[in-house]
Amino acid sequence: MENYSIWADLLHTFRMMSDGVKISLIYMPCVFALGFAGLYMHHLRRANKADAPDSKPYMILPPDKLLRREPEDARARALRKLDAYIAAADRPRKE
Repeated sequence: MENYSIWADLLHTFRMMSDGVKISLIYMPCVFALGFAGLYMHHLRRANKADAPDSKPYMILPPDKLLRREPEDARARALRKLDAYIAAADRPRKE
């Protein structure tokens, strides 16, 4: 009687499978692991949701109130005047 080897039997069975089944057997554990990791990370993100930071609108001009005691730049002053002029022009006129 010959010695039976389960590994030889599994290898023979694997070799006899079609190519599509072989590809599935090789890739499916990886796809399952990546899907599980993605699902777990999604769960962690939703469970430990951090508070959203206060969003501020995008500004081209420097802030109105300077944080330091520095003289205001002439270009910034001209931009502020232009901004005020455009804002006044956009308002509907009362007739």
